[in-house]
Amino acid sequence: MEYSIHAVVVTREQRCELSNISNMKRHYPSGATKRKKKEEAKLKTDALPKLTSFFSVTTPPDTNVLVEGAGGEEVPPGPAVDAAGGGGEELKASCTDEKDDENAVEDAVSRPTAAVSDSEQPEESDALSDDPGLWPTVFNDRERCELVKRGPVQQQSEFPKNAMGRRFTTANYYMQMKNGERISRTWLVYSKVEDAAMCFCCHLFGKGDTQLSSTSGFNQWKNLQAHLKYHERSAEHVKNMDAWHTLNARLQSGTAIDQGAQNLINAEVIRCKEVMKRLLDIVCHLAQHNLHGNGNFLGQVQLMAKFDPVMKEHLWKIKEKQIADTYLSKRIQNELICLVAQCTTDAIVERVRRAKYYAVIMDCTPDVSHNEQLSVLLRIVNCELTKGVSIHEHFMGFLLADDTTGQGLLQLFLGHLEKLGLDLSNCRGQSYDNGSNMQGKTQGVQARMLQLNPKALCVQCGSHTLNLVVGDAAKSSTISLGYFGTLQRLYNLFSGSVQRWTILQEHVKDFSVKALSTTRWECRVDAVKAVRYQLPEIVDALTAVHKHATLKKDPECASTADSLKDNMMKWSFMVSTFVWYNVLYHINRVSKILQSPSVSIETVRREVMAVADLEEYRECGFNSAKVDAREVAEKMEVEMSWPVVRQRKRKRQFDYEGRDEDMSTPEELFKREFFLHLVDTARTTLRERFSNMEVFFDLYGFLYSSKSLRGTIQTGKLDGCCRKLEENAGSKWAKYPVIIKVGHPSITPYLYPSGRLRVFLNTICSLTIVICLGFSRVFRQGRLTNIADVLQENSRTTCDVLRYTPVLFPIIAD
Repeated sequence: MEYSIHAVVVTREQRCELSNISNMKRHYPSGATKRKKKEEAKLKTDALPKLTSFFSVTTPPDTNVLVEGAGGEEVPPGPAVDAAGGGGEELKASCTDEKDDENAVEDAVSRPTAAVSDSEQPEESDALSDDPGLWPTVFNDRERCELVKRGPVQQQSEFPKNAMGRRFTTANYYMQMKNGERISRTWLVYSKVEDAAMCFCCHLFGKGDTQLSSTSGFNQWKNLQAHLKYHERSAEHVKNMDAWHTLNARLQSGTAIDQGAQNLINAEVIRCKEVMKRLLDIVCHLAQHNLHGNGNFLGQVQLMAKFDPVMKEHLWKIKEKQIADTYLSKRIQNELICLVAQCTTDAIVERVRRAKYYAVIMDCTPDVSHNEQLSVLLRIVNCELTKGVSIHEHFMGFLLADDTTGQGLLQLFLGHLEKLGLDLSNCRGQSYDNGSNMQGKTQGVQARMLQLNPKALCVQCGSHTLNLVVGDAAKSSTISLGYFGTLQRLYNLFSGSVQRWTILQEHVKDFSVKALSTTRWECRVDAVKAVRYQLPEIVDALTAVHKHATLKKDPECASTADSLKDNMMKWSFMVSTFVWYNVLYHINRVSKILQSPSVSIETVRREVMAVADLEEYRECGFNSAKVDAREVAEKMEVEMSWPVVRQRKRKRQFDYEGRDEDMSTPEELFKREFFLHLVDTARTTLRERFSNMEVFFDLYGFLYSSKSLRGTIQTGKLDGCCRKLEENAGSKWAKYPVIIKVGHPSITPYLYPSGRLRVFLNTICSLTIVICLGFSRVFRQGRLTNIADVLQENSRTTCDVLRYTPVLFPIIAD
């Protein structure tokens, strides 16, 4: 094969031309550069907010969850999670369900939220705080518009000091002119998080190249005034101020460039607010009726959607997958409950602060999980010029009590009181049950609280004290214990079978047998009442039960019925029935009076002392019970004989020792061992347990009625009573003469609506403290205003009585 080689000859001119071409620069970008610029432009475009992001507002997880509504950026298709607390579970259920569209809404609402695992957390809310230190570094249009609408929030609270002892003050919010005029710096805001001052408009519209416009702010307090003067005169600040006010004016007038998007945002916010109002009402309704559970909540939502267009539209949007934030999850429910509870607590605390004086009521009880819960109530007197006086008892919550001693319960209560921001020195009363950890004289809660605040008088619950009195009397003798044991066995026998209860109803028509209450002893009168008035019928029912049990071959039932019948056919049982019924009847009557909302403390004292004075009943009560029991015994043909008790013989050590012979008859022995034990125990226990009431009446007793006040004035003891009240109140002594003409039956409509409150400051303060203390858990103001009878002197000047009342009362309200 032959090859031909051709030589290429390049001249010198051609070589120079090729060199110039190789050194020539290109005047257009390369392909790589074009692609890089295209990617950067795409990233900038993606960073801009989408138009659909203006259609809704994301609900914050903290304070403003009730008013902000739902929204944020558009959520892509897939498992939706509620931005305010995981409310997209129902929407996820409706999206993934394969049922027809007709049942889509029902599935979305009624489906349980357990499909979302505990590891799934709700999306973080992008709601902006009032603190500029928490604002983002770069703002989008939605955030900037939201802050401009809200405006700057200038903090007025306490400001911390720095290491040099300097701090920010509210005087910096104003600029002092040379002519003395003060101009408000509306643009200046303070950040608690950064402890620094910032410029509102420069932070929103500026470049962040100055300290006041940066995220860290300015905190050199020594040079703050000079820096503020320099900043507010700068061109950058003036430019940002103009941009701020221009945008604010356009947003208010509706002439912004994106006004259409703003209208959509406002419409969505209004819709979400309306939805949240309805959900709040549902939560409050369920809480008021003690209905809990996700099913009840969703059922109420479905029911409301049938008649309410707002809720119907909300569920329709869930069905059509137009929204991701449904507000129907269990997390949203719990958050709403917590927010409502916090708002309620804050309102109660504010009411207690306005009332100044309060009394505390506490009690412990175990719950179903076997944890000891301490319930706390605060009792206040609300005085209004137009409405008069009203008493309120507010429940402040359950506290988990790990330590149930007096010291532990007191520390638990004091911690809760500090959390509420209330002062213990304004507490004027305590009311507990009669447990040793509460009422102990040295280690109880009341004793320890009196050491911290001697003005907080302890007032026992009258109803609970009466219960304990009856309990002590029932345990005074073995005869009483056996009597109530027989009543309980009687109820257990008839209630243990439907057939036996039918037999009882066939024989007993009026009063059915009752079980014995372990806590409310005065209710045992119902159990005794059935035996008191229907003893022959109950005995016949026991005979029928014995026959029925014999046919059914039930030896235990037959033996119990026969034993009860023999016991109830005894003369001693009949007398015990009438004695106990008389005692329980009077105690039950007093207990009902104590629980009446309109009872006065003076009436409580009178009734309790009447029960305690059992001297007359001690002398003739036993014979009266025998007379009543004789009629029933003759009707039932029962032998009226007392049980003979074998006398114990003591061994004689020496022959000259006499024999112990008891000369008492069986009747006297029964009276001494049963009746006298019962009455004496009740009398002694009543006086001991209500001894604190006398201390209270010794201090405030002259205020209860016109009769007691007139008697105090006539005997010359009013000055001493007022001085004693002054020592307890710990206030200064004051005297000033007052003469008025009155003709009103009540002091409340006389003092408040008529505007005479300022004239009787001491009287009102004294009565307020007295009303705070109640002798029963259901005690109210009652007839404490009977002091108004003093003001009723047949349309003549009450110079002889009333003028001494405000004169001698100490000023309690400092």
